[in-house]
Amino acid sequence: MNAALLGALVSVAAGAAACGAQAQEVTELVRDENGRRTVVEQRWSHVGLLRARDLTPFGLLRLDMLPAHTADAEVGVWTYELQLAYQSTYIMSRNVRGYLASRGDGRQAITERDANAILDLPGDAYLFDGEIGLVDIIVQRRISDYWSIYLSIPYLHYGEGVFDQLIEDFHDTFGFSQQGRTLVPRNRFHIIYDVGGVQFAQLGRSVRGGWGDPVIGVRYSLPQPHFGWDVVAELAAKIAVDGERFLLSTGEHDIGAQLTLQRRLGAEGRHAIYLAGSAVYYAGGPEIPGDETEIIPTLIAGYSYGLTPRTSLIVQGYASPSVVQHSSLDELTDDKFQVSLGVQTRTQNWLWSFAVTENVSNLSNTPDIGVQLGAAYMPKAK
Repeated sequence: MNAALLGALVSVAAGAAACGAQAQEVTELVRDENGRRTVVEQRWSHVGLLRARDLTPFGLLRLDMLPAHTADAEVGVWTYELQLAYQSTYIMSRNVRGYLASRGDGRQAITERDANAILDLPGDAYLFDGEIGLVDIIVQRRISDYWSIYLSIPYLHYGEGVFDQLIEDFHDTFGFSQQGRTLVPRNRFHIIYDVGGVQFAQLGRSVRGGWGDPVIGVRYSLPQPHFGWDVVAELAAKIAVDGERFLLSTGEHDIGAQLTLQRRLGAEGRHAIYLAGSAVYYAGGPEIPGDETEIIPTLIAGYSYGLTPRTSLIVQGYASPSVVQHSSLDELTDDKFQVSLGVQTRTQNWLWSFAVTENVSNLSNTPDIGVQLGAAYMPKAK
């Protein structure tokens, strides 16, 4: 991890710990042995997995099940949440890298002639060079001890290269390959692909951002651990409210289901482990490769360590098949693996999180690096 990003992470952790130190005690709503609802004090706060989105370009506009918070709001109360993510992506197939290298040394701009040459390469080919920002605005209401409903509305932003210099310096510092980044100029936006018979080329940003499709969901959670595990089940649907919109909506509805588990470990519960599994039924869109319907599973596993009673350090891993399954390119259809490292803190009414996400294993179909910041307001019932 880049030293600057690590320093930022440590600074946020220190600030979160200081904020948490002034908060009231962390409590949790449970049922006692007689079935009565009661509030108990928790020595260490663990609020669930990081709710980081996967911003992989070919799956960005499809439903992504955010891991559920295991920290319960009170019945009858609305909670409000903001999740911000920004990720840099430079991915290409091997035949595209070979073509770009054949143009000679130096950072040469990709022209319309180059785009046409890439589309004419034998077999499938793809290149995505750009950055994606996402803001998820989420409102939720707990309607009973067991059930909650929520609405999430995303806003997407497409950037050109805030992280380009940082990523290349990181690769040089630790001796990693630049994965073809030195073949094109920094701070540009390119989408070119010929995958599964679908051809598309975009040089520059014709769309800088806009509102995506809303997601509605219903969540079921146990008010107390079952066999030592907190359990949260969820159903959600992405609704294409305004048809197909370039870089904003596939124009198709998606549905998904998710199960999240949390278990505290140790005599005082300073450690916690998490598991979240989901499956999403995707309907394709004309601008997204592989527009046949698919059911894509995802697994997330995480470990949380209490730094202070209200602040925790968390690391989690993400594994999922690529949403593009119908291609001759192994580097595009290979499974995706990402790791996130972050801090979370809980005060009386607020949950805060900050994390850095890095791709691992397969580097040709997953974003390079990203940052995520989250805030959730959970007021007390009157």
